[in-house]
Order: sequence, then C-alpha cells, then structure tokens
Amino acid sequence: MRQSLKAAHQVLRKLAQERRRIVGAWRFLIEYRRIAHAQGDPLPEAPQANKVINELTRDQQISPVPGVRGVYRVDVPYADVIPIVDEQIVQEANPLAVFSHWTALAHNGLTDQIPTEIQATHCKPPAISRVPLGTAPEEWVGLDLPPLARPPKVGDVAVRWFQTLGKWDFGRTISYTQGLPIYVTDNERTLLDVLRSPDEAGGILTVFRSWRRARDVLNLDRVIDYTERFDQPIFRQRVGFVLEEVGFTHLTLAAWKTNLLRGGSLKLVPSLPYSPEFSPHWNISLNVPASVIQELKDRPD
Repeated sequence: MRQSLKAAHQVLRKLAQERRRIVGAWRFLIEYRRIAHAQGDPLPEAPQANKVINELTRDQQISPVPGVRGVYRVDVPYADVIPIVDEQIVQEANPLAVFSHWTALAHNGLTDQIPTEIQATHCKPPAISRVPLGTAPEEWVGLDLPPLARPPKVGDVAVRWFQTLGKWDFGRTISYTQGLPIYVTDNERTLLDVLRSPDEAGGILTVFRSWRRARDVLNLDRVIDYTERFDQPIFRQRVGFVLEEVGFTHLTLAAWKTNLLRGGSLKLVPSLPYSPEFSPHWNISLNVPASVIQELKDRPD
C-alpha cells in the first residue's frame, strides 16, 4: 500500500473519532503529523499532507466545499449522520476568526431574532495569542499558521467580515456547534459590538432588547473594562447611558460623567439623524423614539 494511501486511511479514522464533517487542509497536516509522531516517524510537511488530501479526494471520501478554498467535506458513511454547520466551514477557512455581532447574539442566546447572514471578526494583523481550535501551540512550532481566508458566502448564506485592530482583539470565548469548538465573542464584547454597529445586528431595537435580556448574566466589570479598552469617549457615553437605562450602577460611570464630550453632533445611534431630545447626564442626542429606549427597561409583569 502506498504510504500516502495508508496515511489517508489513518487520518480519516482520526477524523471519524473526532466526528468531524468539515476539515481544513491545514487540519489534515496536523492530524497526519500527530499520527507520525505517535508512530515515531518523521513529521510530514505540507506537500505530504496534500498527497493525503489527493488520495481521499480521488477515492471520493472527501470533496471540496464549493466556493471555499482549502476546506473539505467528509463523505464517508460515518459523516452522513453529522449535519454540515456553516459556522464550522467558516472556522476551518479562517481558524483564528471569531464569530461576532448578530451571529454571536444568537449563539449566546441574547436574541430570538434569526440572523440573515453569518458575521465574523478578523484581526489584522493576525492574532498571535491563539491557535486553531483542536490544536496545541507546540504543534505549530516550525509551521506557518494556515491562511486566513474570508469567504464572502457559504452556500447561499452570506458571510459579513469585520476587521479589528490587534489591540481590540479581546472578549472572545470558546463555544461549540455539533460538539466541535468555535471562537465566539463573549456576552459583554458581543453587546458592545452591536451597540457600536446596530445596523449590522438587526437594528437598534434588537440591540436594546438584547442588552435588557442579558441583564442577569452580564459581567458589569467586564463591560466597563472592555469599554475602557476601546478608548473612545463618545462610545463611553453611549455605553454609560445604556447601562443606566438597563438598571446598572457602577462607580466608573460617575467618573465617565465628569469627562463628557460636548457638541451637538453626539448621538446615541450614530447612523440615525440628530434629535433635540437629549440626555443631560450623558450629553448625547436620544435620536430614537422613547418607546425604543423603553426596551432597555424591564417590561411590566
């Protein structure tokens, strides 16, 4: 039996054990190297892993995911009972991406609204504080991290990519889809992201309802810390207003109020027109109807 064919069968067995239906080309290399290490063989390089991929493709045991370069679908019988999850396709295409905004709202149970697209955040320059999930840092010694693709769609589902600075690469957690890990922004980072970009998360009404819904699970100190890290005075004012409307108090909010930005262009929702209604405590135009702001408060029983 050819070495590449033997390795292909071994890799496929490993994928079956992990119940992986979607696999990036980079993961084939990692799995192949694990097998070689366990057997005391020299560690293979990418060209050898590509031979494994070619063997499995030729035998119709895997097939490329349409429109997503370097990502494959496992087609052998064990995989037939495992659903194909779009988020796993995106994560294998860009293993350092973090699902965020509306996708994270839904994933974290902070909204009942169904997102119309997948949303993920890409860090530039690429984050060096983490490695692809399901791997260990030592497995990348001597290897380049995989290409970080940003596919515009998966099947018929659009993927919206946000780009963040390295200094804003915080507030992520590990969650799961079909038992496999994915990177997702945590509750606090998610709520801040959608407040910054409400039009990308179903609109300000959905955003305010999500803030109210998160009231019992929100880590207030973390919200304050994340907001400080963004270091944007107008954003502090928006966050402070929302927190107080939801019913939170914190010593830092009083400190924020002593250093407010002034000016008639400061608005609660940046994309909406200015309104003469304003918050004297936070010096921002309340440019949404009072009924929408009321969504931040508890509804009567």
